[in-house]
Amino acid sequence: MINKNNECLRSPQKIANAFSEYYESQTRIVNLKQAKETHLYNIKSPCKKSEAPRDFKVSSTESEGHYKKCVLCYTVKKNFYCAECVRNGNFVHSSMPYSDRFAEKQAKLMRLKINRQHVLDRCEKLLAPKIKKDILLTEIKLSRDKLDLLRLAIEQRRSIIDTKRKELADTTSYNNELRLKLPRYQKRVTSLGRHAENQRIELQNKMSTYNDQAQALAALRRSRIRQFTKYIFPVYLSYDSSDSIEDLEFVGEDAEEEPPRRPQLHIVAPWIDADGDCSHIQAWVAQNKEAALSGEPGRNPAQCAGAALLLAAQLSALLAWTLDLRTPHAISLRCTL
Repeated sequence: MINKNNECLRSPQKIANAFSEYYESQTRIVNLKQAKETHLYNIKSPCKKSEAPRDFKVSSTESEGHYKKCVLCYTVKKNFYCAECVRNGNFVHSSMPYSDRFAEKQAKLMRLKINRQHVLDRCEKLLAPKIKKDILLTEIKLSRDKLDLLRLAIEQRRSIIDTKRKELADTTSYNNELRLKLPRYQKRVTSLGRHAENQRIELQNKMSTYNDQAQALAALRRSRIRQFTKYIFPVYLSYDSSDSIEDLEFVGEDAEEEPPRRPQLHIVAPWIDADGDCSHIQAWVAQNKEAALSGEPGRNPAQCAGAALLLAAQLSALLAWTLDLRTPHAISLRCTL
């Protein structure tokens, strides 16, 4: 990188500006000294007759007491320069301590511009080789930095390529080892495939056997349930209040006559009301408390209903055992009134 001194040398405009500022400051100091000397001379001696007055008052009676704005400094006042003095530049600023006239200042400005341009041209001419050298050095340094970055990138790429080549070599060697070992285990693979096929066929046979046995077991269970409900615990409906066998109708058969108001569900001999209404049993027990304890089962509705429920519990336990089901609660086989 270029230091600050090289930057100053590379910018001739800045150097010329510095020269011009220094020259202007020196000129300003000289002008101040001249203004002080002229001011002191004007105080000691009167103005020469050949010189034009710096300003004069408008003595017209019409303009007395009126102020006008100056076209140069835009100041409202009574004192003005004449048109010829303004045209020739023979006037000074009223509020500044400088004694130079406008024409002199304009000439100095032109000289300063010419000198400044001359200094700029000279500086550019003198500093052109140095600037060119600095530009070349900077370009060389940038090119070296780019080359260093390219070398670093190339090294990284080479390291990555070497790593990938090592991985490829390891994978190739591993595949070659597997390819050499494959004929060794070909017989074993064939035997394992044959064994898997045999196991699949055996599994299919076992599944078909299981399905056949499940169907046979379901048929056997249905047969046992029919035997329970037909021979051991016969269940049927009765539409008559009498207990005669002739008026009974088995479950599943169509009734030829219209059923009575209160059908009775029989299990073996005891029965309960099919509609679940036990109000008449409770009424009978309330009226015949003594008969409920020592009466005959056929004539005691409470004992008849208890016996029917006990037989229904026994039938439920047998059905659960036959179907291999687990009841949510234990079935009680005791009848308590």
